[in-house]
Amino acid sequence: MNFKSEMRWLILIVIVAFGVFANSLSGDFVYDDNRQILRNPLIQDSNLFGKALTSDVWAFKGDGTVAASNYYRPTFVAWLIINFKLFGTNPFGWHLLNILLHIGVCLLAFLLLRRWEVAPVTAAAISLVFAVHPVHTESVAWISGSPDLLFSTFLLGAFWFVQSDAESRKQEKAISKHSVSIDLMLALICYTFALGSKEVGILCFPLFYLIFAKDQPNKTDENRRVAASPLLRVIPFSALALLYFAVRWLALGAVSLPPVDAVGFMETILTIPAMFVFYIQQIIFPVWLGANHPLRPVAEINFLDFALPFLISVAAFALFCLLAKKSFVQKFGFALFILTIVPAMNASAFPSEQIVHDRYLYLPLLGFLMMIFPRLVELIEKITKAKKDLFLLLITVVIGLPLAVKTIFYNQVWKTDLALWSHTVKFDVKSGFNWSQYGAVLSEKGRLDEAVEAYNNSIDVRPSALAYYGKARNLLAQNKVEEAVFDIKTVIETPNDKINTYTLYQAYEIMALALTQQKNYDAAQKYLFEARKRLPIYYAALTEKLAVVMYQNGEKTSALRELEVAKNQAKTEFLPESKTVLLRLGMIYAELGRKDEARAVLQEFLKLTASMQDNVTQNDRKQALSLLKSLQ
Repeated sequence: MNFKSEMRWLILIVIVAFGVFANSLSGDFVYDDNRQILRNPLIQDSNLFGKALTSDVWAFKGDGTVAASNYYRPTFVAWLIINFKLFGTNPFGWHLLNILLHIGVCLLAFLLLRRWEVAPVTAAAISLVFAVHPVHTESVAWISGSPDLLFSTFLLGAFWFVQSDAESRKQEKAISKHSVSIDLMLALICYTFALGSKEVGILCFPLFYLIFAKDQPNKTDENRRVAASPLLRVIPFSALALLYFAVRWLALGAVSLPPVDAVGFMETILTIPAMFVFYIQQIIFPVWLGANHPLRPVAEINFLDFALPFLISVAAFALFCLLAKKSFVQKFGFALFILTIVPAMNASAFPSEQIVHDRYLYLPLLGFLMMIFPRLVELIEKITKAKKDLFLLLITVVIGLPLAVKTIFYNQVWKTDLALWSHTVKFDVKSGFNWSQYGAVLSEKGRLDEAVEAYNNSIDVRPSALAYYGKARNLLAQNKVEEAVFDIKTVIETPNDKINTYTLYQAYEIMALALTQQKNYDAAQKYLFEARKRLPIYYAALTEKLAVVMYQNGEKTSALRELEVAKNQAKTEFLPESKTVLLRLGMIYAELGRKDEARAVLQEFLKLTASMQDNVTQNDRKQALSLLKSLQ
């Protein structure tokens, strides 16, 4: 393949891929970005980078002793660390690198197809349609969607180097069939990074077998010594997948951690056909797009929810199998599509209202296009051979243009939290989760009455601890303390296995605040003592709130004692508010005239929070600096 002859296509792909996502550059941090980036000390504090890379992605929500999610993705976490070092809390740079990753995937797709002897126009058509498809918006325009981009970049990079190794062996450049070439080493490194980007990589090692099998040397006596079985060549990749699985198991403490409101086993089985049909529909007719979709687990066998999707799934799968027999590229596309979409159809891994997402189609879409476009070219050749390239380009424009327009408009939805959740609640009005997210955004905007209404809608659809907690916060802000306390009790009385631990922690926090407003300090303390026993991973953060209540009740000595006991744990807990223990301690020391101790603990607080960028911590730092200045 001559890069110079391909340059016009490469330039066109770059222009198109950048053009359709350029308007996402002005987007803000949205949804999980606000916690995963802005309130995540593990990616901000260089002293915690080791812990960040050996813990699950959401470990910052606790103290690191218990996994908070199913996601062990060290490559993604490293990417967050690098981005934060480069751009801090300015979202522009984060968005730009997401777009550049997407461009890189599109270019790698084109170059791989050319190496696999796909005609330039066909390879360009596949890459261009892939580049503009609106299901990619969630992965590209949303900063926290980057795991799909990282995974695809490194996996396609691994394919590239495996292809180079296979070609070298076919040309008898290898010294022996047991040798390890530089290309193979680079492929293994890329696959390692792919595994660290997204768990689906565990299932992808058979794809390397297909490449090795395609380029097997001819079994002549002359080159038999350099011909290794494709099965032998793929062993290092399967071993890496197994090693990652074991490391992930150790990091999480389990093979899988079911989420709150997880889908049951039988429902998971019955829902697979509906999920498969949904993903096919999103590829072919991406009309309905949103952060969450109104597809729910199938609870019983009936025609519309199970039988019809099952028949469509069988027919689609049979068609894909037929296409896979046509050529290596179509076979590889089929395998790529199936292996990367199968994990996304395990509904038991998701809450019942969030079983499908557009982002899970990022790499499967490429496999789908690799199956379909070669067949489309065959049909065009039956009509005209002389102008087949022109016809294919026209079809690509007809397909790609509306997709690109849809993408450009849909990017706007992911620019702000308000735009995202106001769109999503209209799109899926029967989702309690969506209404809760929308309520949180309205609350942040100070639209308290609308926020309470949104939370009531959430509770009406599907009562949840998150909705009751959110509603209570807004009621408290409106001085409706009795109503707030009633809702908070609903959250606190939820069994531990039915509620997210962080939500439970927040409920105790707001309960203490509500009771303090009523000057019921003894009850507030009782709840906080209970919370510390129930949630030991938040001991320091809860102690800070306990000390405040004690201080307001005139129990200054008790507050000081509690803060001193929690001081050491405050240094190890990851929540930003845990560090506030040191600030409160410094304040009391200063008030008692113990200036040296006050200066020491305030300086320690400033050191521990130096890299934290959330607004609350920044305000606390200003307070600490001001107090330090007064102690000079």
